[in-house]
Amino acid sequence: MAVKHFDTLIVGSGFASTFFLHEYLKWAPESERVVVLERGLINSATPGKNYAEAKGMPFHKTMINLNPSKVWVQRLGFGGGTCWTGNSPRMHPNDFRTASLYGRGDDWPFQYSELEPYYCDAEDLMGISGGESAVFPRSRPYPLPPHRLNGLDREFAKKYPGLHFAMPCARPSAPGSGRAVCCSNGVCESCPVAAKFQVDFHMRAVYADPRVTLITEANVVQLDIQNGQVVGALYESAGEEHRVTCDLAAVGAHGIMSPFILLKSGLTDPALGRYLNEQIAISVDVLLDGVKNYDGSTITTGYGAMKLDGEFRRDHPGFLVENWNLPWLRAERGRWQERGYFKLVFEELPQERNYVAISDVDPSKPAVNYVDNSDYGKTAFAMADSFVAELLSGMPVESYKVEVPETLDGEAHIQGTTRMGTDPATSVVDANQIHHKVRNLLCLGSGVFTTCPAANPTLTLSALSLRAARKLKGQASPV
Repeated sequence: MAVKHFDTLIVGSGFASTFFLHEYLKWAPESERVVVLERGLINSATPGKNYAEAKGMPFHKTMINLNPSKVWVQRLGFGGGTCWTGNSPRMHPNDFRTASLYGRGDDWPFQYSELEPYYCDAEDLMGISGGESAVFPRSRPYPLPPHRLNGLDREFAKKYPGLHFAMPCARPSAPGSGRAVCCSNGVCESCPVAAKFQVDFHMRAVYADPRVTLITEANVVQLDIQNGQVVGALYESAGEEHRVTCDLAAVGAHGIMSPFILLKSGLTDPALGRYLNEQIAISVDVLLDGVKNYDGSTITTGYGAMKLDGEFRRDHPGFLVENWNLPWLRAERGRWQERGYFKLVFEELPQERNYVAISDVDPSKPAVNYVDNSDYGKTAFAMADSFVAELLSGMPVESYKVEVPETLDGEAHIQGTTRMGTDPATSVVDANQIHHKVRNLLCLGSGVFTTCPAANPTLTLSALSLRAARKLKGQASPV
């Protein structure tokens, strides 16, 4: 078997890996050689024409789910999963210190101010549309203006001044990002104008760099770790085994496959594969009274932070309001727009009992066992009616229906299995996403999240990757 050497090995090509590579190449010499091993395919479909449906392999075939009442949503392919809507909120500043403030979860190893400039860089790269908010202090404006709110958003904004605003979004609200402006037709699974930022469309230049070799349909079996250092990797492609050697490795194969690869590589950290988590949510279908809705300018128009943070987090989880602009209409003549739909997306407490392991039945696949939500998270469901009643009190609402999930379904955000922290007993990587013991190994992606905030994870994991690359190269924070 011919073995080729690279300076750096990266596993996976999703947001986490690609944002890391983008920043890493800025500071790498021209002689640098990087190999990216991606298990999925490059989608050759035309952007805007059934693109999403044509992409990737079925995720459920790559794992063994020991608790089928918990469904995991993801696809494998160049550029990562396609299930993200483009919602790009930041974490709340207090999400980084919930243990200190509220006695819940763990503190992250750094605070919001440390990540803030990297948030700005990630927002610039994605061309995020958003507006100013005192909830999330920022040092630079969003690259594009906020999307137009819909009718229900405006009612929330009147009731909660400064706490309900436009959802930060990776679908352009105006020209300037190099992509089409969102047409807001609601057919977002395969965006008809390719407005949404996607790695496989909009960061292909990273992979065109002559220093980078991208190998698709490369299933990484394990890393070769000798004397506490990664020295290479074994991968399968077209039914054959291949090896590469390397001086540095970064694994960004999402929160299920990343820990599985590390476990297969012989690592035995107590927290590796543990603390698997994602947000939980309830949905609300509202019949409005005289309010014309669905006039927003993208799929998810509103973000409510009225119950995102506060002392109540000692007793029950904080949540964000995610207001949708998809038109589920009323049947009555002249009132078809008088309906709304929003979700309450709750933070969760990561549980050690929820984990990824090597399957006893088929060791070539991860066994995923999500036992249950936390007792803390369950209070969200128990209090759902009271939360919604308070939110809608005094608003022009005719009636509403609260839908609490009957299964363990979450928000399709796999997090926490290679978590970041200072204690090797409860974390896998340090504040710079470097493995506690194998110091030439980084973990990328939402697997490193210390806790499970209510915010969608893509922006945060992308900012973390920019930071990890910059720290690795000894560069100062951006300004």
